[in-house]
Amino acid sequence: MTKRLLYSFAVIGLAAACLYAGPPITAQIPFPFHVGDSVLPAGPYTTSNIGSGSGTLMVLRSADGKASVIVLSDPVHPSDGPAKPTLVFNRYQDEYFLSQVWTGSGASGRQLRQSRHEAEMAAAAKRNVQTVVATR
Repeated sequence: MTKRLLYSFAVIGLAAACLYAGPPITAQIPFPFHVGDSVLPAGPYTTSNIGSGSGTLMVLRSADGKASVIVLSDPVHPSDGPAKPTLVFNRYQDEYFLSQVWTGSGASGRQLRQSRHEAEMAAAAKRNVQTVVATR
């Protein structure tokens, strides 16, 4: 009886979270990229959110269904968000990291949490700054 009750609450909770899911966004990604600790191949992908507010789960799934990942994301609300649905990537050397997903409404987006590997790449990029001294 207790298991059945817990199962019922879990199903109701998941259904309620899906009601707050953001609109799905589809994009053709022309390069392999990192999402969390996963590396996904180039190709068409669809993103969707489950829940709302801080700590929303973001689902990223390839069109062929062979690659998918679920990651935590946080809301981001700059005043000049993109007018079209947009996926923003950070690039360090030849590696791409999915950073933000914008719905296209201009005021609402999701910021993905930085993985340890991306933090290491970003720190290495900052240390690899070259300075040229100009002469008169």
